[in-house]
Amino acid sequence: MRDEEASDAAGVDFISSMGALLERWGLPQTTGRLYGYLLLQNTPVDLDTMVQDLGQSKSGLSVAARQLESWSVARRQTQPGSRRVCYEAVGDVRRLLEANNAHLRAFSNTLRLGVAAARGGSRERISDLADLFTLYVDQADRVLAAWEAERE
Repeated sequence: MRDEEASDAAGVDFISSMGALLERWGLPQTTGRLYGYLLLQNTPVDLDTMVQDLGQSKSGLSVAARQLESWSVARRQTQPGSRRVCYEAVGDVRRLLEANNAHLRAFSNTLRLGVAAARGGSRERISDLADLFTLYVDQADRVLAAWEAERE
């Protein structure tokens, strides 16, 4: 097998795996597949090329691209004098991770409300969950800070 064929096979596997993974996270498989595809691209890609390469509908890929853009993991680019829109994956997903941490912190805070309402074993269970999520988010914040410091 030529290197290019091996790379193509690995790319197809990666795109499929990303689609399946993000589907388990509640996103459409098309969105995950497009994200995997965009991560592999070295330059921004227009919708017509995506349709050709992924074999999916233009409308479905357009919706997926906008969803990735709303999550701050893809960026839209326009070309002067053209109505053609291109998309590229964004390498810095710090904002996405920060938003995720904010949701998890809110979850932990809500669990803490349950501690006051719970009795017996349920109180300890809810308290343990709240502690775990608080620790997780605190550690995730430290990892992000260390990553940013390392990049500077």
